[in-house]
Amino acid sequence: MNRHPLRNDVRLHTTLLSGPDPLIGLAADDQPVTLDAGQGHLLVATGAGGGTTSVLRSLAAQALARGARADFLDLRRAEHAWAHGLPDSRHLANIAAIHDHLLLTANALREQTPASGTGWTSRHFLVVEELSTLVAELRRYWTRTRPETQLEEAPGVEALELLLQAGRAYGVTVLAGDAGGTLPGSGAHGPSAFGTRILGGQVSGTTWRRAAAGVQAPAYSEIPGRLHLVTRDKLTTFQALYLTPDEARILAAPEAAARAHRECA
Repeated sequence: MNRHPLRNDVRLHTTLLSGPDPLIGLAADDQPVTLDAGQGHLLVATGAGGGTTSVLRSLAAQALARGARADFLDLRRAEHAWAHGLPDSRHLANIAAIHDHLLLTANALREQTPASGTGWTSRHFLVVEELSTLVAELRRYWTRTRPETQLEEAPGVEALELLLQAGRAYGVTVLAGDAGGTLPGSGAHGPSAFGTRILGGQVSGTTWRRAAAGVQAPAYSEIPGRLHLVTRDKLTTFQALYLTPDEARILAAPEAAARAHRECA
């Protein structure tokens, strides 16, 4: 039996994306590491420049290609510009719009019945860049716009917590990046709210203990894209799939990408 060492690079030309679930990357012996439609929320904590945005981009593009919906909550505005205008996707970069969207999405749960299946066409993804920053901005926004409030927590943060706690049963999945591996100041911290966690070897010991308590941190690696998946206190080291923004856009909606190319030609 031929055995393959862990790859140092995983691109479209080195693997197939035709499986039933989005590919996160390849582990040793080219074993696929995938995101199952029925899994819980995903937290990515890789540290600055460690690949958080790349992981979120590749998974969101594959989910869109499989018929899921995706909303990008991106205060930095440019991280997911590749998804602008794609079918079944929304890009929200304004804190007021993000606040309202979270409230509407959480309120919609009360009018729905639990999702009957786990297929990708029934999934609604919230892709969040810099989760801690978003929470802080939601609180700042509420304080600034509703100074007379007696609420202990900003409604936008409460809505996000509700989606983390109950959204999975209704087909709502949060894919979030956060350098600290946590949702600060709330009960929805990494290990309990996020059933799947991806960490980079360069994160601090505090972040590792917070997001992967009970799992021994692996040795540091300088290889870009070398990440670690933690599920049910099991660690799997893998090489993450990397898609360029153009590759992600074409994969997510080839017809829309081709039309935009013709219009620009």
